[in-house]
Amino acid sequence: MRTKNWTCVYRSVELIEVKLAEDLLKQHAIESHIVIQRDSAIPALGETELYVRKERAEEARRILKKNGFK
Repeated sequence: MRTKNWTCVYRSVELIEVKLAEDLLKQHAIESHIVIQRDSAIPALGETELYVRKERAEEARRILKKNGFK
């Protein structure tokens, strides 16, 4: 995935939270991709990010916010 046309709309240290956000966007027909950013020295540390196409980012953020994702 090239990030040039994609933007991060949600991130969390908890993978399950990002998966739930991804599922919510899927229910609204918004394509998304998860990117796991882990620390190479301590793999348990790091964030997981959820990306959507730039043209759908505002809509995705609105949906996530409306459903309690901050």
